[in-house]
Amino acid sequence: MCEARSLQVVFPGDTNHMGTLFGGTLMAWMDRVAYFAASRRARGTVVTRKVDELEFRVPIFVGDFVELVGRIEAVGRTSMRVVVEVHRENRDNGERELCTTGCFVMVAVGDDGAPVVLPPA
Repeated sequence: MCEARSLQVVFPGDTNHMGTLFGGTLMAWMDRVAYFAASRRARGTVVTRKVDELEFRVPIFVGDFVELVGRIEAVGRTSMRVVVEVHRENRDNGERELCTTGCFVMVAVGDDGAPVVLPPA
C-alpha cells in the first residue's frame, strides 16, 4: 500500500511555554503526511474528511527530530483511512520513541469538490 514520510525539526517558535511542540502544529504535520499518502493512492486530489483519533502519548521537545509516517490502512469507494505514526528522535543521543498516533479519513474529490470513485489498486 502507499505510504508517505516526512522529517521535521522542532524550533522554539513551534513550542508552547513548556518547551514542547504545539499539538496543533503536530496535527498539521500529520494531516499533510496523510494527504501525501492518500494522494499517492488516489492519483489525484484528496481532502481530509475527519480525524478519527489522535493520541498524544509523549511530549516532543525543542531540538527533537520528528519522523512522521502515514500508511493507507483501508480503502473504500471514495475514501481512505490513513494511520499516521509520529516518532521523536533526540538529535544528541539518537533515542527514538513513538509519541503520537492518529487516524485520518481522506476523500478523493474531483475539480468540483465532489467525491470521486478511487481507481483500483
